Amino acid sequence: MLSKVLKRATLFFTAIAILLTAQSFPQAEAAPVNLAYNKPVTVSSTEGSSYSGAYAVDANGNTRWSSAYSNPQYIIVDLGASQTVSSVNLHWEAAYASQYQIQTSTDNASWTTVYSNYSATGGNNTINFTPVTARYVKVYCIQRATSYGFSLYEFEIYGTQAVGVLDYIKSISGSKTIIGIHNREPNSSPAQQTNTVYGITGRYPGLWSGDFLFSSSDVNNRWNMIYEAKRQWDSGSIVQLMMHVTPPTQSDAGNWDGGVVSELTDAQWSSLITNGGTLNQAWKARLDNYAQYLQYLEDNGVTVLFRPFHEMNQSIFWWAGRPGTNGTAALYRLTKDYLVNTKGLTNLVWVWNMQDLDLNWSTYNPGNDYWDIFSVDVYNSDGFTTAKYNTALSVAGSKPIAIGECAKLPTASQLAAQPRWVFAMSWAELTFSNNSNAEIQALYGASNVLTRDELPMFN
Repeated sequence: MLSKVLKRATLFFTAIAILLTAQSFPQAEAAPVNLAYNKPVTVSSTEGSSYSGAYAVDANGNTRWSSAYSNPQYIIVDLGASQTVSSVNLHWEAAYASQYQIQTSTDNASWTTVYSNYSATGGNNTINFTPVTARYVKVYCIQRATSYGFSLYEFEIYGTQAVGVLDYIKSISGSKTIIGIHNREPNSSPAQQTNTVYGITGRYPGLWSGDFLFSSSDVNNRWNMIYEAKRQWDSGSIVQLMMHVTPPTQSDAGNWDGGVVSELTDAQWSSLITNGGTLNQAWKARLDNYAQYLQYLEDNGVTVLFRPFHEMNQSIFWWAGRPGTNGTAALYRLTKDYLVNTKGLTNLVWVWNMQDLDLNWSTYNPGNDYWDIFSVDVYNSDGFTTAKYNTALSVAGSKPIAIGECAKLPTASQLAAQPRWVFAMSWAELTFSNNSNAEIQALYGASNVLTRDELPMFN
């Protein structure tokens, strides 16, 4: 009898435990991550071997960095890659700084002061500031409070470790330009041009661009290109995809001449942009195919700058050269609506692209709700004129603008004079035939130009 009572009691309390477990309780927030923990440290001096800079980032409140007994001094933490940094914590020993600054940098050369204190009193200081992208964070110690050096038990750094691609692009508008390169044929070697740039500069471009393409070989290697997109993302690059593809009147694998470069009749165009039309259904079937690749990238956390229709005013392409609301803009709207609303893709940042054939870009606008970034391909010999820049600003309003393609790279000074360009992408092999190695190196090393190692982590 007693065993039955115990059994019933056990079942009762087990049931209660299951019900309690199933309840939705508030989850404890994850503790903020100290980005400085055990990271490499550079200091201006040390009092001795027992007081090295590494002791300020070891999370041990009993060890400390202590400098020589003179003004000024500094301690720099290398985070290893650019992060979005928004606060630091300083735990001073009795020998504190009565005057100091917090400075940040992406290259350990050009520094920005994000906080200053000229009447400090030591102790434990938590300092919050406007989030910035930084790889290096410095405490610049100006004035000692005692006759000894500057001494820190702990130098902690905090911030958002991951940021959205579009949010980041918006945040740099007006100050920095991401440098990128397109990787054209073949899809069997989808990082060829990116790797060439690295061989010249020792830096990877911040933006990697690939293409679905049209030849039988490239169509068969699309997965290879998509896997490269993921590898580039995982390595810290921003990813862009383009679609130089054949028209829906043909098979997916085809030719440049007579395929990508071809023309639809007005009747065919009407069939394409009219819901239920023969070519409309054929194009949506094609989008079903493209969507599987984009879905794979979404499933793997990859955000894609998606530029489906290259140079919408360049009439040699089957999709382009049709101004007005029922022209190329209608195909853009159809494509976005289908991929987003029907296929459910949420990882695409939409790029509307024009060429500098003229400045009549607004007539191809698919509608401001249909794009996130406006880009211009600059190929005319007059280059990066003020008129093109101002027209882009006029068309885009408050949205980001970008140099979608170019053969001749802009200089750092041109980008400084036109600071709203959020990225500049050179076109594959034209990069190397139109720019000297010295010119490429100068641009990739410029303080207002961002390469892959200077970008934050993206989510």
